[in-house]
Amino acid sequence: MVSRDETLLVEAGGSQAGAGSSVRDNAVMSFTDFVAIAFSTFFGAAVAFLADRLTRARDSRLDEEAALNNLILDLAAKRAFAVSDDWSWAQDEMSRIVKSVEHSRNLVREARLRLRPRSKALPFLRQIVKACNAFLERSERDSDDDLKKSLTILTAAVTREVDALHAQNPRRILSDAPGSASLPDTA
Repeated sequence: MVSRDETLLVEAGGSQAGAGSSVRDNAVMSFTDFVAIAFSTFFGAAVAFLADRLTRARDSRLDEEAALNNLILDLAAKRAFAVSDDWSWAQDEMSRIVKSVEHSRNLVREARLRLRPRSKALPFLRQIVKACNAFLERSERDSDDDLKKSLTILTAAVTREVDALHAQNPRRILSDAPGSASLPDTA
């Protein structure tokens, strides 16, 4: 029985011997098409995978920046960090300040959970937590007057770490000093 391809070849002036090679050429073309389709598919998948990875990396970087900026704004709003050289303690102000420092430490921990693994911001957040812990330890044993000095040291340490975070990426990370937005300007 003669195939349709062989019939077309014979009608076009081809021979029976040429018909066999034509079928082989079609088989080679099919393999070439298969390779092109397979390559295109794998290349497309690789591009999609790479685009997904880049998007995730960008999103995690933006999430980290948002976490750091929100932390800096929260620390700026803390009245406990608004220290001055000549202030006197109000009734129960000591307990309010201790609670505020504890809350600040918790805010740092929450921000740390949103950072990327091996983030460059981690050492700065660790230093803030250490400074808060040192103040909280002193608050349990120091007098109110001694605690003023400890609070000044804490504020300076947190400010230094916020400035260092800002210096890492000045265009993207805020530089509001702790306590700077806690009280309205009286001018």
